[in-house]
Amino acid sequence: MRALLPRGIRPRRILAGPLRGTWLVTSWHDYPAGLTGRTERPLLAWFDRHVRTGETWIDIGAHYGYTAFALARLVGTRGRVFTFEPVPATARCVDRGARLNRFDQVMVLPLGLGAGQTIEARRLPLRRGMADSTSRDEVRTVATLVARFDWLWPILGGPAAPIHGIKIDIQGMELEALEGMRGMLARWHPHIVIELHAGVSRERVLALLGALGYSTAAEPIEPARGERTPLFLDDRSYAFTPA
Repeated sequence: MRALLPRGIRPRRILAGPLRGTWLVTSWHDYPAGLTGRTERPLLAWFDRHVRTGETWIDIGAHYGYTAFALARLVGTRGRVFTFEPVPATARCVDRGARLNRFDQVMVLPLGLGAGQTIEARRLPLRRGMADSTSRDEVRTVATLVARFDWLWPILGGPAAPIHGIKIDIQGMELEALEGMRGMLARWHPHIVIELHAGVSRERVLALLGALGYSTAAEPIEPARGERTPLFLDDRSYAFTPA
């Protein structure tokens, strides 16, 4: 069915759900679940319980801005949302959407996050407007920049700027992004929500977070049927808090 949907990217309002009426600059082909408001409802409910007015949140893997705009509503005009999207054309859509929604508290960074010392150029697989390193199909690639968060954050937020929460959904690059933000995680111990994908070592993710002072007893954002303790399934999000 997706192949039959319109591919034209333009401003459209979300039709239903928690973000009803919010502008997204996208296409029906790329993001039907976002435009109908069916996506990320358990995650947005978790945001409602944990995000506070005036806080600073980092949204890693913006896609077309759905979760960034949800965070912007919750932190309000006194808060800040820094959202990272490595696909330049998609990042421009997020920036345009933020302006249409008058979310001046949102800063869009056309970057990926990795473990290199500073910043580097890469080519990443491209699928429906997102960089997807888990894709096994022959797909187009996109040139982008990937930066180390620990190097970048003092420039963006200031050397003493606290971070209250981080959401990560970056299609297989989760561990690399975490490696590149060790310093800021150890200093501020923000809430972390990670969507884990195929090929990402759960053991290495848990070891890294445990070494930084986080509990490895993660909270499943959308528990699978019968999942009493986190099984760390593919394409599901888990929340981590300081031990």
